Amino acid sequence: MNIYKKSLLNINKFFQINLRNKNCVDEIFNVLQEILPYESAYIFYIFPDGVKAEYTRNNKLSNNCYAQIDDIDFKTKNLLKSDFKIDNAVFATLILCGNNQYTQDEELIFSTVSEIISNLIKNIELNNIISLQVKAQQETIIELNKAYKTIEKQNKKILKSDKIKSDFLANITHELRTPLNSIIGFSDLLTAKCIGDLNDKQEEYLNDIKISGLHLLGMINEILDMSKIEAGAVRLNKTLFNAKTAAEEVLNIIRPLAIKKNIRLIPDIEEIEVSADYQKFQQILFNLLNNAIKFTPENGTVQLKTEMSGCKYTLTVKDTGCGIEKKYHKKIFNKFEQGKNKDTQNSTGLGLTITKALVKLHGGTISLKSEPECGTEFIVTLPC
Repeated sequence: MNIYKKSLLNINKFFQINLRNKNCVDEIFNVLQEILPYESAYIFYIFPDGVKAEYTRNNKLSNNCYAQIDDIDFKTKNLLKSDFKIDNAVFATLILCGNNQYTQDEELIFSTVSEIISNLIKNIELNNIISLQVKAQQETIIELNKAYKTIEKQNKKILKSDKIKSDFLANITHELRTPLNSIIGFSDLLTAKCIGDLNDKQEEYLNDIKISGLHLLGMINEILDMSKIEAGAVRLNKTLFNAKTAAEEVLNIIRPLAIKKNIRLIPDIEEIEVSADYQKFQQILFNLLNNAIKFTPENGTVQLKTEMSGCKYTLTVKDTGCGIEKKYHKKIFNKFEQGKNKDTQNSTGLGLTITKALVKLHGGTISLKSEPECGTEFIVTLPC
């Protein structure tokens, strides 16, 4: 089997591994073995005083600790090596030892696969850190069990830990996009038949790979946006622009989704000069329109209306969808909270949370009017 096809068939197995399982690293090595042949494999952790073989497969070394990796005799010259980094700082190194010389194609695939493994290892360590934090917090509460001041002190520690976690998660999520883009790129390359013809079943599978990759990439982008917001890393770049031009660009992007469901888009947009962050303004509008189309059945309508009232700019998105029960009106703006609807199962539950945060950054407000089976209307008000 062509090595690229074999890689595409197996690479998704990395994302099916349960990273909370104590044998998850063994599963990573198993998937790696299915993609690239090797006799032994090592993941070395880099410490200030040396390196340690933290995870191994078919270990051939006399011991696991060394001053540096260059000091190690692997008994072969057939090696593949890749560094794992956080903010350009190497924290670990993956090494494969083979019986035969690796080809250029195998080296290229190893480069992509090692990026995926790097992010999996980071996630494993993040899970370990969070588990230790939770355990430490529980033990502290049980052991101390004191008055309000002690509880207040622990809350501050938790908030600090949560910020560290958000910063770390933002970095990991950013790096996850690299292997995903590789997967999507490989699927595009094969679909274009650059390396040979495909049968109908292969084209169907490749399309599934691409759709799944794009969906996962969208979810990762939402998590990354949320992490940046929580870390206070989002800054507005306000400019004066025509709101109608910005809105029409978003409508052009979103229109194919509406056409697919035979949903009629009804724009009523005034030519108004607003002072806002152009990109964030479009993101707010895209999230609301995308949400409206998602929850509106076929042959429905989605209306977009803009108007100026005094020194406030109002943007309204109204649909003829399933509607939202009143008890969920506030909850849906919280992280990972969703209304009870079958269309929410493929969502991160972060879209409206991000939208509300972006509106708040502009000094604006967002509200909704909705009842079950009567559609939903979101109203965003921004200062001009």
